[in-house]
Amino acid sequence: MGQIRPKRAGLPRTLCSGLSDLAHIVTPMFKNFFSSLRHSRIDAELQEIIAEGNRTRESADAIREFLLKVLQEDIDGKEKFNDEILTEAANLIEELGAGAFYWMADIAAQMTVLAQCALRDVPTNVEAELGKHASAAEIVKCVVRV
Repeated sequence: MGQIRPKRAGLPRTLCSGLSDLAHIVTPMFKNFFSSLRHSRIDAELQEIIAEGNRTRESADAIREFLLKVLQEDIDGKEKFNDEILTEAANLIEELGAGAFYWMADIAAQMTVLAQCALRDVPTNVEAELGKHASAAEIVKCVVRV
């Protein structure tokens, strides 16, 4: 006499193989979807880094151009602290924030150290790059690199 075996509970074989085929199709789609999300997030972060770098470069350009304008006004004998230059300075600080003021103070400190080295005949990288007969504007452009 044969044994009585219980019937298997579950899905029919054809349905199981269909689900397996569906899993093989859907799994790569999910992987691609999440991979593209990750790449989009990385791209967005990279774009933000690039944008921040561009803003910093633009800020540095604006500060350097302001310093060169003040220098040129001094060479031209214009009145110091005139309304036009003070308005431009206020706009620059409002646009760039306290960092602009600090950066100008840091540049002034570097220029003071540079002058001190020149008085003591101590060679500097600025002298090595520009020579002893560099103009004030060339020195500003060398010290304030963008």
